[in-house]
Amino acid sequence: MHRRTSKKWPRVVAAGVTATAFLAVFGSTGHATPAATPVRATTALDPTAYRWKNEHGARELDGHGYVKRSCVSFAAWAIRTDGRPHTKSPDFLGDAGRWRGAATSSVPHVGDIAQWDPGVHGTGRRGHVAYVAAVRNDGRGTLYEYNYRSEFNDQRPDVLSVRAAAASDASRYLRF
Repeated sequence: MHRRTSKKWPRVVAAGVTATAFLAVFGSTGHATPAATPVRATTALDPTAYRWKNEHGARELDGHGYVKRSCVSFAAWAIRTDGRPHTKSPDFLGDAGRWRGAATSSVPHVGDIAQWDPGVHGTGRRGHVAYVAAVRNDGRGTLYEYNYRSEFNDQRPDVLSVRAAAASDASRYLRF
């Protein structure tokens, strides 16, 4: 497999090839990862199934307390649809920096929400959240998120981003 050099990759993801498999093998840099860091857990969540992924124009509410195509709207949707057992609802929790889960951890697990406090690692004044889709043995997690500009989404806002991040990048991990 080669490093992604064109804009065709999002179309491949939409066709059903998940970005989790790509990042599990290649990481966020597009280079193969060492064999010592296999994925120990992944989710079956398809981030391309997000209901508002192709909407444009006015920023409207999603019916769960969030603006469509925002990080909080996507993360709450992921929790509601990932098929995993949860004990707390992710709806109507406010800005990303205000979210509280049923439990908090410094170690990511599949199905957690990675949370950044406002201003940490370049987040805005409202913080940021992302869904933990996979965790590798080296502690890095694969994150699905909206409103995080990256190489994966050609630095565009309001669209899906998939990236690998060290466990220490997030302020904390929330379990729902």
